[in-house]
Amino acid sequence: MTQVEELEAKLDAVSKQIDVFYLFWAATLVFMMQMGFAMVSAGAVRRKNTTNILLKGLADACLGAILWYLFGYGFAYDRDAANVNSNHTGNAFIGNGPSNFALAGFGLHNGIANQEEDPDGADWVHFFFQYAFAAASATIVSGAVAERCTLSAYMVYTSALVGFIYPVVVHWVWDSEGFLSTANTGDSRLLCGMIDFAGSGVVHSVGGIASIIASSVLGPRRGRFNEDGLPNPGFTGHSIALTVLGTFILWLGWYGFNQGSTLTLLGNAQTAGRVGVTTTLSGAAAAVSGLFIKYWLPPSLGGTHVWDLAHMCNSLLGGLVGITAGCATTEAWAALIIGVLASFVYHGASCMMRKLRIDDPLDAFAVHGACGIFGILMVGFFTPKEYTYAENDGELEYGVFYGGSGLLLATQLSGMIIIVLWVGTMASILFLSLKFLGIFRVSPDVETAGLDVSKHGGHAYEPETVTRMEVAMREKASAQA
Repeated sequence: MTQVEELEAKLDAVSKQIDVFYLFWAATLVFMMQMGFAMVSAGAVRRKNTTNILLKGLADACLGAILWYLFGYGFAYDRDAANVNSNHTGNAFIGNGPSNFALAGFGLHNGIANQEEDPDGADWVHFFFQYAFAAASATIVSGAVAERCTLSAYMVYTSALVGFIYPVVVHWVWDSEGFLSTANTGDSRLLCGMIDFAGSGVVHSVGGIASIIASSVLGPRRGRFNEDGLPNPGFTGHSIALTVLGTFILWLGWYGFNQGSTLTLLGNAQTAGRVGVTTTLSGAAAAVSGLFIKYWLPPSLGGTHVWDLAHMCNSLLGGLVGITAGCATTEAWAALIIGVLASFVYHGASCMMRKLRIDDPLDAFAVHGACGIFGILMVGFFTPKEYTYAENDGELEYGVFYGGSGLLLATQLSGMIIIVLWVGTMASILFLSLKFLGIFRVSPDVETAGLDVSKHGGHAYEPETVTRMEVAMREKASAQA
């Protein structure tokens, strides 16, 4: 019996450590998405602003880590509320227990190890996993204000987003004390709790909504629109190769984003496998659909009658955003439909932005904001009873296409409205304050010359080398013709 107990203890420890490694693997993939965002952003801006956008992408990861450590993690997850030995009571709006701020409840205290700390490292890896999500949300905004935002303003809004605005939404939906959480069993829960498995609303919509507020307040790039309000040529990205590379990296990272949100592998392996399939199908369907939409639609509806690779990349990302909320609660065939619909949502939102003369160089709102809101709502339609984890009075709540009561759809809609109002209000205060203080936008001369040479001491590429390459390519093309 002693040997059996020892073996059971070892097996239990190994099982927990496998789960810790699984979450660490997923967190690493999510962190790698920072490289994907950097490449997509670099490819989508003009050559003269490449260094600037890359610096902001790197700073997102660095500054985000510090802010998430000091404030964000504590506002997002209230570790003290789950401690049976503590008198602390949870808060439905925001985390307020002291243990997660600056990881005060982790590690050594006066040279003595914390006895409540998970010996297998689950607490530590959860912090790392959630940090990678927070950094991704902040990076979304940098693309929307590219080529005209000051570095000081960037530092301010990133700090506010990672340190406070985003963590509050995380607490609502993913912490068991949050009023939108399906894990909240108290009276403070709204309806049946909102299903957002991997963050269509929590991560992408937060970043996307902040993006449209930021780009609206900041104003378009100089010369972006003519007197008739139509887009001027010459504002396309300088490297489609970087855009495609970044898209592939983001797609790979999305498997950590979505599959890793099971948090454990043991007991959730089938769900993780299904998440990988739904994620793939939705992204692929959106990419193919988006390619044909841009080609076949008339110019009056945003069509170009060319096979637009950049539009295909953004459509793919929109499909991934759209399935993120319901990736674990959706059937494979439904993921295909969601992907196709997401490509129309992305295209419509992108056209709307141009019609409103809101300059968003990376279509951050169209990809992340519009498709994120869409993804949250689709959960209310396409969630079968067998996959749902939302309950009300002991009864499972599921999608209306499967005969559900509609309570889940009502919760998804209500939760998304609340998130939009919160982020929209806080972002408006933040970005209008930056504009009022005169620190939001670079001067006209700096913008015209480019931020690389004005602020970073030179270009990302050696101008003479680039010129020689362009001349050689033109001569080769002429010879072939």
